[in-house]
Amino acid sequence: MKTALVTGAASRLGERIAHFLADRDYSIVLHANRSADKARLLARNLAGKGVETHVVVADFANQTSIAHFCGELTARFGAPDVIVNNASVFEHDFPGQAEPEKLAISLSVHVLAPFSIIEAAAKAKKPGAQVSVFNILDHKLLNLNPDYYSYTLGKSALMALTEMWRRAERPDVRVFGLLPGLMFPSGPQTDERFLSDSAKIPTGRATPPEQVCAAIGFYLDHPDMPAQMLPIDGGENLLPRRRDVAFE
Repeated sequence: MKTALVTGAASRLGERIAHFLADRDYSIVLHANRSADKARLLARNLAGKGVETHVVVADFANQTSIAHFCGELTARFGAPDVIVNNASVFEHDFPGQAEPEKLAISLSVHVLAPFSIIEAAAKAKKPGAQVSVFNILDHKLLNLNPDYYSYTLGKSALMALTEMWRRAERPDVRVFGLLPGLMFPSGPQTDERFLSDSAKIPTGRATPPEQVCAAIGFYLDHPDMPAQMLPIDGGENLLPRRRDVAFE
């Protein structure tokens, strides 16, 4: 049976992706940190459907924890056939009001952890096997604004990592970048404000998480397709904004 790793898998997009890959007959490795209890509940739900599921807890803000996670991952499961780097830290800051500690955490979670996971999988994979990696980015990288400053810097570095793997032209390790738009209420958004902000998107609605899952499925169904970047945001990246939509 093929194996899929989903980081930040306990809720929201990570949970949807875990269900999607489980329905495609992958055994699932769920990574979580503070939401470990939610991840274990998700694992029980998937196991109830006959899906082999494992939970591995790790704090990606800690370099030693990342190293231990990668060692345990490859020792127990080998190189996953699918890796979804979804784990994230999303806290507001702004240029001139930022702290180095917040940037360090963002770079650790958004860059060092995916970097280490991909490198470990590339070294552990069997000859002839293919690893497909999906780095969850953000549509705002195509149309920057200064809100969520440290988060955006971390995601920008992950986008550069993704592009360099893509240019390495390794068909056995495909690294895709998916750039979703507004999907769930975040930051200071109320449910009412979320609906109002969703209406500002060209399609008039927030991005359904199922569209991200469908993109992953499409690329998995086409193993000869080279890695690429794909915005999934209803055209949101085409609208210039001086601030994040939640602060407009």
